Amino acid sequence: MAEPYSRIENLYLSSALSKRTRFYSEADRAVLATIRCGVLFVMAFWSGPARKAFQELKRVLEEVEPDGKLELVVVDTDGCPDIYELPEFVGKMHGAGETAWVREGRLIRTSGLGYHPECFEPNTRLLLGECQATVTD
Repeated sequence: MAEPYSRIENLYLSSALSKRTRFYSEADRAVLATIRCGVLFVMAFWSGPARKAFQELKRVLEEVEPDGKLELVVVDTDGCPDIYELPEFVGKMHGAGETAWVREGRLIRTSGLGYHPECFEPNTRLLLGECQATVTD
């Protein structure tokens, strides 16, 4: 059953990126276990820095990983208070585009507190390399 109002339309995803994106208006830390190799983005729709960070993340994913091997999981910050309690995020979530790179359900890197789009490309490349290494092992 579809939600009466879904913010996924406000993500402005390209058709290629939309095929590998999951959006949750509500989520808890169990969502991590569903991510084999991907990026978790905590979207604060009310935040300019979060919107700018998401634009940059989309650009990086489409440029660095156009084949769609990495999944993008977006959770609405207003519906995911449990994620704020993850050890890697405690005290580091301010609605500024916080992002995590996830492999086999575990956070392996985060963008840290605040707006840090400069880490998107290197962290995405590292995750992609780790995920490809796992497949070939």
